[in-house]
Amino acid sequence: MNIIHTVSELRQRLASAPTIAFVPTMGNLHEGHLDLVRIAREHGQCVVVINIW
Repeated sequence: MNIIHTVSELRQRLASAPTIAFVPTMGNLHEGHLDLVRIAREHGQCVVVINIW
């Protein structure tokens, strides 16, 4: 797991990712989010979770 804090860091990391799956959230992560991450893992080699506060 990588924790990325800036858009430029995210762009750099995703540039080499062959497939990307995205899981948006709005608040604290819970088991439902983790289920979505597990599903996303089946569809992309890199899973991006963005937590918007």
